[in-house]
Amino acid sequence: MADDVLKLLVSTSKLDRDRGSRELDKFIQSESDRDSIVKIEDELITLVGKEDCKWEEKHGYLLAMKSLVPVKKVVGDQEFLCKMQVECLKYLQDNEVRVRLAAGEVFGAMCKHHGVEIYRNSKEKVMTLIRDNLERKIDAENPGQSMESEEVGKLMEKLQSNTTDTAQIFHDTAGWKNLETCMKCLQEMVEGCGSEFGTEFSPDLLDLISTTLNHTNRFVRETGFHVCATLINSCTANTATKDANHKSVDDMEVDEVGVEATDAITEGTADSDMSVDQISPVLTFGQKFSGELARGLADNWSQVRLAALTATRAFLLALSPQDREQFFPQLLPRLCLNRYYLAEGVRLYSQRTWAEIMGMRGCKLVENYLQQVVDYYIECTRADNHAVREAACQCIAELAKKISSAALNPFVPTLLSTLIECFQDDSWPVRDMACVAAGSFIHSYPDQSKSSLPVLLPLFYQNLEDPISSVRQGAAIAIANVVRAYGNEILPDLISRITAAIENLKNQPEESEKYGNLETGPATYGVAKRIRDNDPDLHENQTMYSCGSLAPKMGRGGGGGGCSGGSKFKKASEPWELADGCVHLVGELANIKACESSMESLLTVIARAYTMKHYVNHISLFQTICTRILTICQSLDKRIFKSQLEQFFDLIFYCLESENGLASHAAEQCLQALATRLGPNILKGRIENYSPRYLQMYNQKVVGSCGPGVLPPPPGIPGPFTPSGGGMGGGLPGSPVHIVASRAPIRGGLPPTQSIQIPPRSGGDCQPSLGGTPT
Repeated sequence: MADDVLKLLVSTSKLDRDRGSRELDKFIQSESDRDSIVKIEDELITLVGKEDCKWEEKHGYLLAMKSLVPVKKVVGDQEFLCKMQVECLKYLQDNEVRVRLAAGEVFGAMCKHHGVEIYRNSKEKVMTLIRDNLERKIDAENPGQSMESEEVGKLMEKLQSNTTDTAQIFHDTAGWKNLETCMKCLQEMVEGCGSEFGTEFSPDLLDLISTTLNHTNRFVRETGFHVCATLINSCTANTATKDANHKSVDDMEVDEVGVEATDAITEGTADSDMSVDQISPVLTFGQKFSGELARGLADNWSQVRLAALTATRAFLLALSPQDREQFFPQLLPRLCLNRYYLAEGVRLYSQRTWAEIMGMRGCKLVENYLQQVVDYYIECTRADNHAVREAACQCIAELAKKISSAALNPFVPTLLSTLIECFQDDSWPVRDMACVAAGSFIHSYPDQSKSSLPVLLPLFYQNLEDPISSVRQGAAIAIANVVRAYGNEILPDLISRITAAIENLKNQPEESEKYGNLETGPATYGVAKRIRDNDPDLHENQTMYSCGSLAPKMGRGGGGGGCSGGSKFKKASEPWELADGCVHLVGELANIKACESSMESLLTVIARAYTMKHYVNHISLFQTICTRILTICQSLDKRIFKSQLEQFFDLIFYCLESENGLASHAAEQCLQALATRLGPNILKGRIENYSPRYLQMYNQKVVGSCGPGVLPPPPGIPGPFTPSGGGMGGGLPGSPVHIVASRAPIRGGLPPTQSIQIPPRSGGDCQPSLGGTPT
């Protein structure tokens, strides 16, 4: 049995080594065969003593020693403890990262079972390793590092062919050898010491951690914030333990070294009558912590942001509600913005942190620090990271909906001006969010926004014909908010534009602008694909993306490119795309009571689109009409809608029997919604009176798919335009709904297949406060 465990521990497979570690734990717990445990230990010591020892054998050895730490404590084996401290320090400099990580875990186990004394014995060496590795230095005499130098040279050579900023990309993304693993070792030791570590907190340690938080390498920064979170939790646990078990000094066994360390922390900062037990290092160094955390919450790398969030959450929870207030000017705006960040992990963790820290006081706290919040949002709209700019626009839209008018009024002109700048962004998601946010401001502040209307309306109309479907939908939402704000001042002009856009479909070319000289049909598909694949525009002058950062090098206005590029590479709009945007606009106007009298004529105009099917992308437009009819029938007065229903039957059943899956599904969903709204028998009668052939198709494809005697399901299933409960910032239940569109540009004119969620049409009553569940 011992031989089997030993074989697993030194296997070349990680799964086997992990299994061997578990089997050894069972051996130890059973206490039935101490000789076998000794045999395993001796064999492993012999293996790692060889000059040609493999890294897997070292790794297995360290896994076994980690399991043996509690056993050696029971028997009082001090020789083992001293030996392992020396060996782990040696293995922290091993060439193999997994060996270095395992050495750190052994240190953590020793600190857990033998207390803070292990940290005191080894901290100088570990901190020296961290300081020595803050800069990348390669030892030519070390064979492993010589090999690393060769690999570094190859990587740098590859990077030089792509960018002039080779060194910055390399240092920001490549591993940093011992530094990161030494930081993880420090984290393991702090975590192992637990509440006892509070007495070891020192300004030197904080300065060292602060240096890593500002390091050029993102992995080091990420690890630094994890260490910071562990350190804060340990100091918090130490304070809580002392509060729970408070005794007089005479009745306690005093840790003299710990008291001296705490005295060093608080020298010159604490009141003379404050006891050591009442001092929290987290509060003492709160301003330094807060500044570093604020930088981490704004880091360009999502993984670093997430690590900074964990540390920020620990930091704020370690303080009383009254003590937190002094750090909110720095931390609150960044927490608020990260609730909308594109990376899902950052977004969801921020929302939960916000709910836990702010409770139901979110709106009030934002109002208290509104100047700092607005300044930070405006700063973020000018960031290099397009995900940050998009989140900033969403946050600005949130201010318009949730902050009181009295508080926000002084900032409205500045925020509107900022949103107008964002309309020129190279990233279409930023333009989209700027459009929706500007519409929200116009709706909430019509008087203050009126002076900006001559600038904003042309931008809205420009987005209404954008080649990207979700941008057109956002423009429709914004224009509908303009109608809510100004009513008849703008509605006649809108009706004229919608009518002209539908009539202009007759000028739509049969093929799209690019690759339009090819004939349709299966035989030419391969030819079209080859021509497209060899198009230089697809492969030259494109944005360079990083595998980990959400910050492609896109400028804020007119200079970018890539798949999310904007004005420089923007495809010219086509008539069918403007018509598609107008269909979305009619769908939004149907939710406005003041527009009800105009809906009959608008629906008649939209229905005329069916008479123009000469262009390839007509099926995409028809799909949009089917999807919008689904929402219009639910919001419009039934009397008005029933009078216009028959003129859409040809279009709906054309889509139903088409080979385009998206259009066919949209038509099926539309008919199911009509059956629910009007009643299945009434709908069947209308269809039969119009065309018996359509009734047969309806029974076969819609009613038949539900099973005999089963009515179609209600249209409450989340679809392309159905709010599904996800919030603007990533969807906690009960949050208001906002755009969560596909971020891929549309190819071939087809709209994206992912759902897009639209903000609630009703007033602001359904909006929760900033406390609890942010948008």
